[in-house]
Amino acid sequence: MPRYFFDVKDGHRLSDASGFVCDGDADALIKAAVLAIGVSLDKPEDDPERHVSIINDAGREIGTVPVYSRPSYENPAK
Repeated sequence: MPRYFFDVKDGHRLSDASGFVCDGDADALIKAAVLAIGVSLDKPEDDPERHVSIINDAGREIGTVPVYSRPSYENPAK
């Protein structure tokens, strides 16, 4: 099974050195969505550029998932 890497990008890049084994691209997309939720809970500030980049084992970016901020008084849910 292929290995995918999930880098967080928000002006700076947090690289995933170990990655995860996934069944395929669709499974990697689901994993990235779960990671994006975790990042939004850990760092709730608003950053429209922040996203999780999905990189396959060939080193090619196959997609991105946005990291949404937690709703707050300053940043209400839309």
